[in-house]
Amino acid sequence: MSAFAQETDFFHEIAHKVRELANSFSDDISITKHKGIDNYATEVDVAVEDLIVKEITKKFPGDAVLAEEAYADTTIPIKRIWIIDPICGTSNLGRGIKNYCTNIALADNGQLVASCVVDHSQNNYFWSVGQNTLYINKDLRYPVRDDLGITIDVDLGSLKDLDEKESQKLINCLQHLTNETNYALVSLNSSLGFAYTAIGKLDGFINSYCHPWDICASSFLIQQSGGIISNLDGKPWTILSNGAIAARNKAVHDKLLSYYLNS
Repeated sequence: MSAFAQETDFFHEIAHKVRELANSFSDDISITKHKGIDNYATEVDVAVEDLIVKEITKKFPGDAVLAEEAYADTTIPIKRIWIIDPICGTSNLGRGIKNYCTNIALADNGQLVASCVVDHSQNNYFWSVGQNTLYINKDLRYPVRDDLGITIDVDLGSLKDLDEKESQKLINCLQHLTNETNYALVSLNSSLGFAYTAIGKLDGFINSYCHPWDICASSFLIQQSGGIISNLDGKPWTILSNGAIAARNKAVHDKLLSYYLNS
């Protein structure tokens, strides 16, 4: 039996329950809390987080929880902790744009050991429990196409959280990428771009500001799929990193990092 058999079963079960719950809400979604400019929680965020935490408490009663809405102040312990973003892309959800996901990651002794990302736009979920394998639903990741050019997702939603210096740095980086490469740039305004980098739908991702719940789940998937992820300064990424550059291969990562560092 796999060392993470229980976690694997949990991912299959929770992905279905999360999708079913999110789809049960009407288009007229209520905002429960404003947290800043274009930053709010909806009734869907709260309900999905409550569901995931309830299931974790039942199946893994000794584990801690860090989650965006009601458990954001949890200190990451040395023991096991689940890191959850119930809806990443709430600003999209609130506008009726189905580019959002649910992030669930498990860390033990400060290291990620398992994760699952539920893609509400495609009704898929991506997950891994290590061993350099990544699954889409219950199938191994499909082959990555190399004939579609290079597409990079840049989290423009993070601009409002940056100081003037860091904001200008990201803008300069985008200008370099636009003028000096043939890369296509997009912004899904959620961590879906990160997850899509892991499975090969996109080639890279730049995030200048984040919380652990934003990218931990996708970060683990990228690592398990053979991708590259680092801090914005090129140092090793950790679950406490405040920003990241990721790519599905070293060549793209090196170029993104070079443009960012020299911006």
